[in-house]
Amino acid sequence: MENTNNYNNRTPSDQLPTQESFQILSSPSDATPPVGSGKSSSFVPRLTLMVVMFFFILCLVIFIAWLVIHPLDPAIRLNSLSVSNITVSNPQFAANYDIEFTVNNTNKKVNLFVDQVEVIVNYRKGRLSSKILGEGEFLGKMSEARLKVELGRDAVCSLKDRVFKDISDEWSKKMVNFNVKLSITAGFESGVLPTKRRFMKFQCMNLPVEFFSTKGTGKLMSGGKDCLVRA
Repeated sequence: MENTNNYNNRTPSDQLPTQESFQILSSPSDATPPVGSGKSSSFVPRLTLMVVMFFFILCLVIFIAWLVIHPLDPAIRLNSLSVSNITVSNPQFAANYDIEFTVNNTNKKVNLFVDQVEVIVNYRKGRLSSKILGEGEFLGKMSEARLKVELGRDAVCSLKDRVFKDISDEWSKKMVNFNVKLSITAGFESGVLPTKRRFMKFQCMNLPVEFFSTKGTGKLMSGGKDCLVRA
């Protein structure tokens, strides 16, 4: 009886267990991951790998295609060279140069687009004048184009003493051997393939120009010369 009375005398808070006694602590590692989270986390790396592999294979195919096509460098011929309005004053050999080239695209399956051309007139290793042509020229398959270049006295360069002495001696004999060099930036185009860029150097060496008087215009004696690709 005494036990019964004690039970009846308990308050409701004593009779019922507290809410805290039923709490179960669990660590985050025991939590169940959401449905599909594993698939989404592995999808992104797989997609990235697929994209990288796609571009790698695409670049490899393009590389092999251009390797098979093997576009040829253009053939360049210097047709004429005239030198006029000459002034010889140490350390400069100032003159106007009129040059005409023929640029020939010898490819049967590839178009050629010439972006930029730099023309340099030398005497031995001394630069006399230079000019950069920024106008582009498109040459279709097996076609050719004329390229005319005028280099004025404003682009004249100073020469070393030894080079100036040698060119002055030749000039006094009314015969000077010039060298002309070209640096060409061009692009090759074939079908849907991306344009293949190439930088090329050509040189036209030993161009004898004869002057009939010290005040007249000198003309190229050989009547034209093929320009060689410079390695």
